Amino acid sequence: MRLRQFALFSGPAIVLMAGLLIVPLVMTVVWSFQNVPIGQPGTFNGLDNYRELFSSPRFGDAALFTVVFTLVLTTVKVIVGYGIALLLNRVRRGRMVILALLMATYVVPTVVGAMNFSWLFNDIFGGVVNQILGVFGVGVNWLTETGPARLLVGLHALWHETPFVILVLLAGLQTLPQEPLEAAQIDGANWWQKQRYMIIPLLRPLFSFVILITIMDSLKIFDSIQIITPASTSIGTESLMTFVYQVALSESYRLGVASAVNVLTILITIVLLVPFLRQTWKESRAA
Repeated sequence: MRLRQFALFSGPAIVLMAGLLIVPLVMTVVWSFQNVPIGQPGTFNGLDNYRELFSSPRFGDAALFTVVFTLVLTTVKVIVGYGIALLLNRVRRGRMVILALLMATYVVPTVVGAMNFSWLFNDIFGGVVNQILGVFGVGVNWLTETGPARLLVGLHALWHETPFVILVLLAGLQTLPQEPLEAAQIDGANWWQKQRYMIIPLLRPLFSFVILITIMDSLKIFDSIQIITPASTSIGTESLMTFVYQVALSESYRLGVASAVNVLTILITIVLLVPFLRQTWKESRAA
């Protein structure tokens, strides 16, 4: 393909990607070093935005919650998703029906799913879960206490996003070659040995892919927190993205500080993804 043909076919896509990704990214970095009130040109203030963030306990709490939430949820989603995928892989009848029911929670818009999910724990709307716990004499304030609220946000993310993990890993399990597994069975390998030394290593690229997607989804959590715990700042469920929303569009309208938070979030994302990106790169070169 000639350069002219390449430019003709790829040019519009490159321009679109530059307009939607590169330009906003550059502007975010520039604004992070400026004081940018809404509707006014920014003025350079050096590292003041970053100094303010690093000295802010609220930002520290939001960053810590986001990172811990991401690490814990990624671990739980991969373990639970892989366990369910193993069970579905053994099902012969009704597998597609079960998978379709599981995927229903994934295709539902996050806002709608979060609202319906929160109703299960909200006494105003019936609170089915609270009614069941009440039978055993247990009362939990899911929406007003820090621990239960964080657990509730995590449960919704698990309910909403785990089907994606199940689908990817189930597809991988169904494409595994059977001859090595049968040979290991004949040689006396038990279930755990086959998982540890054969199946999981063969599925490592898919595990890396799932972990990458899960980490990125967890770091940008916003809408479910806004729906389930609107008072996230006082409850302790404020993530970096909800912090950006509050600073930029709700409380002080300071786009410079919000841009600095976005830059730091990008750096945190890179730090968390580097090990998996390196592993993926090594595996692609080895192949």
